[in-house]
Amino acid sequence: FYAEDFHGRPTASGELFDMNALTAAHKTLPFGTMLEICNLENGKKVTVRVNDRGPFIPNREIDVSKGAAEKLDMISSGVARVSIRKTAGPSGQAGTLLVKTAGPVTTTSASSTKPNTVLANEIKPGNTALWRIQLAAFSNEPNATRFAGKLRSEGFNPAFEKLNDITRVVLSGIKGTELTATKSRLDGAGYTGYLVRVESR
Repeated sequence: FYAEDFHGRPTASGELFDMNALTAAHKTLPFGTMLEICNLENGKKVTVRVNDRGPFIPNREIDVSKGAAEKLDMISSGVARVSIRKTAGPSGQAGTLLVKTAGPVTTTSASSTKPNTVLANEIKPGNTALWRIQLAAFSNEPNATRFAGKLRSEGFNPAFEKLNDITRVVLSGIKGTELTATKSRLDGAGYTGYLVRVESR
């Protein structure tokens, strides 16, 4: 996991990431949502607060901080199958079971998302805009290169976007008329949780 690499950096909510705090990244849940996560492999539980966006890897449901990973006893494995239960929303309302058997969960955080980034299901593309899709962000550049190679093998044309020590893998220059088709291709290839933002108008 990469908790140390992101410690003290802004999360998507604007908070500074504290790797020892009990927090998590989720693709869509509102910031401030409280979740009870249970490691299905050992029964250990932890309650975390959503303050970031992610994960950006296919078939991953949630990312947790190092502090939460320690409570779940998954530091050595890095990933685990979990159950996720919403215990309270941002305003404190009671919650319900969200995902009975989600997984694997990963120990990472701090996506460093720009404020103008919007989730894919929130956009209303127009024909005059160019769009950019962020598929993943890595602190290890060789991992970004390998991920981009996988995308190329599947017919995509990825590019890199550097932000300090982070390398983002993106699809750029997408016309508004092509955005829906591009998203459908990504969904069909198993890529979920990507972020879409306006590149230019």
